[in-house]
Amino acid sequence: MKKIIALLLVLTMGIGLTACGSKHTSKDTSKDSKDEKIEIRLLTRSAGPSMSAQIFRDILKDFEEKHPDVVIIDESQGDESSFNNKLKTDIASGTLPNIFRIQGVSNLGEYIKNGMIMNMDPIYEADKEWSQGLTEGAVNYYKVPGFDGSYGVPAESGLIGVFYNEVVLKEAGIDKFPETWNELKAAIEKIKAINKTPIALGAKSTYMAGHLHNNILYKWLGADAPKALGDRTMKWTDSEVVETLSYVKELYDMGAFPEGVAGLSDDIVITQFLKGEAAMIITGPWNIGKFTSEEETEYYNDIKIAKFPYFEDKPQFKDYDMQSINPFMINGKLEGKEKEYTIELMKMLTSADAAKRYAEEAQSIMPRNDMVLDEGSLSKLFQDVVELSGTSTGIAVDVFDFDPLASMQDRTRNSIVGMFVGNTPEQAAQEIQAEIDKSK
Repeated sequence: MKKIIALLLVLTMGIGLTACGSKHTSKDTSKDSKDEKIEIRLLTRSAGPSMSAQIFRDILKDFEEKHPDVVIIDESQGDESSFNNKLKTDIASGTLPNIFRIQGVSNLGEYIKNGMIMNMDPIYEADKEWSQGLTEGAVNYYKVPGFDGSYGVPAESGLIGVFYNEVVLKEAGIDKFPETWNELKAAIEKIKAINKTPIALGAKSTYMAGHLHNNILYKWLGADAPKALGDRTMKWTDSEVVETLSYVKELYDMGAFPEGVAGLSDDIVITQFLKGEAAMIITGPWNIGKFTSEEETEYYNDIKIAKFPYFEDKPQFKDYDMQSINPFMINGKLEGKEKEYTIELMKMLTSADAAKRYAEEAQSIMPRNDMVLDEGSLSKLFQDVVELSGTSTGIAVDVFDFDPLASMQDRTRNSIVGMFVGNTPEQAAQEIQAEIDKSK
């Protein structure tokens, strides 16, 4: 049985923009000569042994076979730090790849002003068969206030929620996943009583601590809070923001995380979860393939998805969720045949055919509404993530995505991790706010 699954992600986020200077130069377009190969360089996060990365590489190979005059140089990095460092080096040297991605939206204004990111609106308009299959909300996320146009092609999306092992929960006497904060705390105590880790979190991979706090912030203050922090109408030292940090510390103090959480990597805790040593893990759709694989875990039929529990005092934010939405961007300096080929490759990477492969083979969500999928090839977990993603009434990504300071990614995450090694929520808030204040 086949059906069209519409992935409708409603993104209603405003973006505050502050410029930061950098110098860029255009790429050499002399490669358009018939006697030379045209190089197309990519820097994305699609790397490593995952099925989604393999599909990405397959598409690049297909494109090279279609165009013998093209050489593709794939410099994609799976590790976040390696990717960030490589991107910073390329920006500093003025040699951005043909296709790349920039995390966040608040800092796109400077790149746009310098012509570093191509406006995709003319491309969308010229090929509506391709562009109209992209979900509107995901496309609109890259419409930057103050600038005409769209400055990214959405390539991946989905809820970042709580994946849980139903067997472990039942062993602890929990028949239903906790929907509220107090229910979550009660469940944590029951899970600890059977000598299991309640929440698999490895803070050495600091994004995991950041994602935990993101979920708490949106459930406590709503999805507009990051915008208020980014445009400085709200401070990290404000009592209500400090309170969100205190909830992270509360979970740590009650033993919700594995011992030595600050020194554990994401690989270690994901393995703990796959082995049934931990009841829950906060992550995104990119791990669905592992969670549904008989080779990876004996619990492949027992892992379920839920939203992060909401606060009883804040029911209005029950469906305010963290979702991932990752883009591809095209270098705005391209010309001639190099530009033409790069646009064509972008379309192949984000086509309905590509989305179908990502969904059926890698259980990965691309925000398109024109995929014709074979339900028999889709795991129940994948379908549940798609359905749950569509129920969000408020959406945000990472808190720092809305901050004009590039350093806030590391500062926020490191300060949150600092609470696992002795710092108080007040100290964490002061560290983060000091980073902002010194920039003034």
